[in-house]
Amino acid sequence: MTTRPTVRAANGLVASGHHLATSAGLAALREGGNAADAAVAAAAVCAVVMPHRTSIGGDMFALTYDARSRDVTAYNGSGAAPHALEPESLGAAFPPHGASVATVPGLIAGLADLIADHGLLSLDRALAPAIGYAENGFPVSDVLAAAIAGEGDRLARDEEAMRVFCPRGWPHAGQMLQQPDLAAALRAIARDGADAFYRGDLGERFATAIAAIGGAIDRADLAAHRTDRPQPLALNYRGLRLFGQPPVSQGHILLEELAIVEGLDVRSLEWGSPELIHLMVETKKLAFADRDAHAGDPARVDFDARRLLDAEFVASRRRAVSAKASERTEAGSLMTPANTTYLAVVDRDGNAVSLIESVFSAFGAATVVPGTGILLNNRLSGFSLDPRSPNALSPGKRPVHTLNTVLALEGSMPRFVFGTPGRHAQVQTNFQLAVGLIDFGMDVQQAIEEPRWYHDSGRTLKMERRYPEAVRRALAAKGHEVAVLGDWDEITGGAQAIAIEPNGSFAGGADPRREGQAAGY
Repeated sequence: MTTRPTVRAANGLVASGHHLATSAGLAALREGGNAADAAVAAAAVCAVVMPHRTSIGGDMFALTYDARSRDVTAYNGSGAAPHALEPESLGAAFPPHGASVATVPGLIAGLADLIADHGLLSLDRALAPAIGYAENGFPVSDVLAAAIAGEGDRLARDEEAMRVFCPRGWPHAGQMLQQPDLAAALRAIARDGADAFYRGDLGERFATAIAAIGGAIDRADLAAHRTDRPQPLALNYRGLRLFGQPPVSQGHILLEELAIVEGLDVRSLEWGSPELIHLMVETKKLAFADRDAHAGDPARVDFDARRLLDAEFVASRRRAVSAKASERTEAGSLMTPANTTYLAVVDRDGNAVSLIESVFSAFGAATVVPGTGILLNNRLSGFSLDPRSPNALSPGKRPVHTLNTVLALEGSMPRFVFGTPGRHAQVQTNFQLAVGLIDFGMDVQQAIEEPRWYHDSGRTLKMERRYPEAVRRALAAKGHEVAVLGDWDEITGGAQAIAIEPNGSFAGGADPRREGQAAGY
């Protein structure tokens, strides 16, 4: 039994983090657009109606499948630290808010490049719904109202953020929220493309205004930004070809997790059993230890994530899976806080997009650049202040991102498209989704609604209350210090997933832990 029915359709399906975004994506499909057009339309709406999770001042990553070429393309729409940044000015810790913790926004270029490469509709058509919601307003959701109140102390430190998000005091659910400056910025991008921001008048006004409020991003940083299209990571798993985001995304964690358990007989274990959970948690610890030891911007450090998927290395990590809960996990030896939203789209021609976007923390830097309506990310906080770390802060360098997406092919055709927000929970929840969908043959909505576990550090294992007490006790006997979460805890993410059935129809699911919705036609 699930709380929501699986959404089934034959012509196209959109599953996103907000019903208005899903509707915008579906409208693009109905008007002759393809999966890329629908993904850009939905993502842009998310950047307007979900400012606690994303913004055009944030970043995006995507995987696309092109039905004509049968190629999978990875998009890294993340930005770098400003070149004029002086790391010592930050002190011993990153500030909790303010323009100084922003990296160059990459979402604008990422969406424009995605639709230019694969779309059938124009950028101005794709951005039209987002412009409408920014200009005319949209009803504040219960979740957004609670988020604004919950981040009130941070938002109150920025006069422009308060003017934008609290024009008549703290908003309540159902109150209309308009963002005319953001609408104007989106209109400029719709008219002139991404260059309006990175090399045009909008970018000049953005750079001038951000300097006035203490930020380091300048016109040269904007002009230097490009969307990367790195070779996606890929792994053969149970007869499927799974694609993940390459660095600076942490998609390699998920693929390493799956590579380790592929050599273990997980199907002989009962789903939700303490034995299976323990095995997956200890596998997760190994992959995260490898991330901490090795991962960084490959343009600045010697890091090739494909080495983590090498058969000999994976075999050594498989042997390191502990029979008891481990307190501290060492990294393998190689031979040479997030607020985010995810969406999946498929169309009747077989194209697919798996896309995630974010401002990092809730409301990012809690700072809106005056005159532009653009809410800044605080992605600089994703760096390490330890100079020995491969992810050490440095001007012009990109931080490691938790953002990752998944796309699985069966033969040469898409079989699953899924992902989730949730910072470090992302690759853990995607791990649980992948095993549920592939190893246990679950329906997408069932896989999304199954109880989840989440591990942060040490032997503490957080588990949703819906797990039976007997399972929690058995895990405690294995050395885990079990902490009980709520029945449907947002810390474990807010997944969306689409399965392409053998007959060509689509099945979509959305997570009741957040406010996402799937719809098709």
